[in-house]
Amino acid sequence: MKNKRILLALMTASLIVGCSSAPKKVEPVDLRPKSHEVQEVESTSSTETMLRASGKGSTVEAALDDARKAAIWFLLNAGDKPMLKTAEERNNMARFEQELYGSYDRFIRFTSDLKSKKKVGESTVVEVLVRIDVQMLRDYLQDKQVISSTSDLVDQVGLPSISIVASDSSGNVDVAKNTVGEYLTDRSFEVNVVEQSGKLNDLIGKVAKLSGNVDPAYAWALESGSDVYIDVKSNTQLGEVSGVGTKKASVTAKAFETSTGRQLAATTGHSSERASSGYDSLIQEAANDVADKLISQIRKAWLEDAAKGKSFKVVVFTTESQGSQVDAAVYGALKSVASGTVKRLAAGKSTFQYQLKVKDVANAFDLMEKLNGKYRGPGELKREMESGTLLVLKAGSGDIEINVE
Repeated sequence: MKNKRILLALMTASLIVGCSSAPKKVEPVDLRPKSHEVQEVESTSSTETMLRASGKGSTVEAALDDARKAAIWFLLNAGDKPMLKTAEERNNMARFEQELYGSYDRFIRFTSDLKSKKKVGESTVVEVLVRIDVQMLRDYLQDKQVISSTSDLVDQVGLPSISIVASDSSGNVDVAKNTVGEYLTDRSFEVNVVEQSGKLNDLIGKVAKLSGNVDPAYAWALESGSDVYIDVKSNTQLGEVSGVGTKKASVTAKAFETSTGRQLAATTGHSSERASSGYDSLIQEAANDVADKLISQIRKAWLEDAAKGKSFKVVVFTTESQGSQVDAAVYGALKSVASGTVKRLAAGKSTFQYQLKVKDVANAFDLMEKLNGKYRGPGELKREMESGTLLVLKAGSGDIEINVE
């Protein structure tokens, strides 16, 4: 009995020692930023952006560290074009937050001197300018499969071909058009910066007139054969700061679906106000800003519509005597290949316009191939012209003139 009591005492002592020597659980340090006070300053290029960020910490260095991380947080979650756009993407990001904020320096290209410093309670609050490599950050998210890569999206639904046009023809707007074009090309879009010179195709002019769109930029976009066209305008302004003459620029851009004329996106970009001998660099700065905003809107609208099929405009010319028969037959043929409703945009006695969406069809040539054999009206369908998502046909028999009613 005595031996049992001794053994029990030894076991109890061992248990107490073991418990007292067990390592304490250490809670992981939260590396996410404390501050979320960030403003976008400018898109310095198609791959980098400048932000004004506040940070707070127990020391100046800790506050600087927090400001840099706040800038990263802003690009991921805030502003008018966050990289994380859906709940699924934000949930995906949660798994990598500690890793990202633990090695954020790789995305930082420049940090300015302190713009401000103050004490708030026990914390130091600082404000700095931070330039971030946006493309490298986006590549990181794609590599971790937090967001889909552009190439994945292209494989699934394709990105639209884009024409960049301008309602005016100033030298300043040419700089804006080229800058926006370079930016979109860097983002894997097929881009055509349209030089609005020379003679516009006569048939294109008639189709544009038939559509009721008198904007010359629309006619040039139709001829280019693009899925989407962007109309760019630039504006310059003189000013004065502390007695020193300054200049600044803005660029406005609106994106339209070429086949339907539906507006997909619109935004304005601004440059900083500063002393400058010319406007080119200011316009480039404003154009980078507008392209950065525009691209997010275009991609979102395009991907939302892509599952329904690609939009096409079909214009049909015939004779007055065959008009009603041709209209019914063409409408029926289009309904047989469309992935949804076929809209009759306008109809006269010999001219008809339709709008439809078709899946797995890349261009008007492929649409014509689908229509072959579907037409059951008088005469036959003949392709008069195709341009991207525009298909112009003659239907019927005999001599058919192209008249705009």
